[in-house]
Amino acid sequence: MRRITILLIAICCNIALYAQTSRRTIERFATEAVKQRTLTGRTPTIDILDSLANNAEISVEMLSRMGEPDDARQYRACLQTIDAIVDYTLSSSGKKYTDVLRSGLKKALDRSYDTDVQQHIMQLLAKCAKPADAGHIAMYLEVPELSTTAYDILLSMNGIDDRIAEAAAGQPGIKTKVKEILDIHSGRKKAAQPIATVKPKPAAIPFWPTSLNREITEMSKMPQDKADMIIINNAPEKAVQLLADMAKQKPAAEREAVVAKMLMTTERATLTPEQRYLILREADALTTNDNLRRKIIIEMGYTHSIQALTYMRKYYGNANLDDAMALASTEIISSHPEANAGKYAYALLYAAKQSFIRHYDEEGVDTYIDQVLAAIDNWHAEGGYNQSHTEETRMEKRGFWIIHDELANFDIAFDWLTEGDLTLSLRSVPALIFNRQHGARLYGNDVWHKFASNDKWCTANISVQADNITVSVNGQKVIDNARLPKADTEANNKAGFVKFLADDNGAVIRQYSFLKK
Repeated sequence: MRRITILLIAICCNIALYAQTSRRTIERFATEAVKQRTLTGRTPTIDILDSLANNAEISVEMLSRMGEPDDARQYRACLQTIDAIVDYTLSSSGKKYTDVLRSGLKKALDRSYDTDVQQHIMQLLAKCAKPADAGHIAMYLEVPELSTTAYDILLSMNGIDDRIAEAAAGQPGIKTKVKEILDIHSGRKKAAQPIATVKPKPAAIPFWPTSLNREITEMSKMPQDKADMIIINNAPEKAVQLLADMAKQKPAAEREAVVAKMLMTTERATLTPEQRYLILREADALTTNDNLRRKIIIEMGYTHSIQALTYMRKYYGNANLDDAMALASTEIISSHPEANAGKYAYALLYAAKQSFIRHYDEEGVDTYIDQVLAAIDNWHAEGGYNQSHTEETRMEKRGFWIIHDELANFDIAFDWLTEGDLTLSLRSVPALIFNRQHGARLYGNDVWHKFASNDKWCTANISVQADNITVSVNGQKVIDNARLPKADTEANNKAGFVKFLADDNGAVIRQYSFLKK
């Protein structure tokens, strides 16, 4: 007898231990699900959902009490995780868990101390409730905050009259409403219309750039008669440059208003992405206002240009500009798979993900979260643009600058400024000449290819593949897959360095980057 008693005690202990371990496991899954939702805005993975649905009697009740009202994001994530469990259980994959889900929802309804959570749970219960649940739901006809929802659920259910009548017999406070429901079910009384079953869904919070754009718009409305006349009397493409020139002459307070007007005008101008990048760089050099700079960085992102990505690295790690950098870097890196490599790209993408998480309750941010997560998934440790030569390099009269990286097939991008000729050697052989007034030409060829210029900085993108070269200046393709000068020489078929050579006017290079192919 003693042995049997000891054995029974051991079995009971093992059962208790198993139940405790099981609850800890479920708690771990629930915590992981909320973490996934909070950090990424995504629905928990199927394996976690299946585990939570299989144990919904515990997991749903647990999640209903995990939310912290003071942490709006985590609070909402807990409810959204319960939503995901319900949706999964109502699907073909999870329908076997329907009964255990109903039990979990009823426990959550009973044990929650937050009426908003109870309201949410009751609305979820309405999706899967069976007649056997009617008596349980009827109890809440006596709770003012929940009575309307409970009434509407019971009114929509069939075959429950005996159950709710029995509930009313033991709970006098619900008799009147139960009688109304019974009368409507029997046809003795018509239901009032309309019947509100769901609380109005709160309006989505606008994405943060919405308020930024309003501030920039208000700044641009500050009276500036000369600036306003420039905008009225000139096409936007010309007006933006005139406004930039005007801003340089203004004191700080007035300059910000002109820069704001400049940014608003740039949005209407027909410019190539590269031309827009150059204008935005001018605007950035003219302002110390964080809101204007945020707007400039965001607009740079929409240019999708490598030069903009190279330029923006100066603002990486600036807490005041983190959110703007998130939008801009995600836009550029997502549009340039070849840029998505190396520590710098990963750091930008990771910082962007953290920024979007901070705004994950805002309208439209889900798209950016998906975009940045996809970019992180496709990131590579090796390759991508080398951006180690981004600072300005000045060459005086007949000066030169040599980049000794060995390049054979490659893309390069850079900005340049000179009053005269800038000669560019590729693979250690003279290949191109740039002149702002005349255009671009292949070395040894007298034919100039014109491009649009604002008489200041220009930006170039060059691609070399085998014996051919393609050149764009300010976003305009000027040389398309032409044969390289001296392409037949042995020297030009091998990898070599890049060299910039100025004439008597000197030259400046900035934002130089290259991609080995």
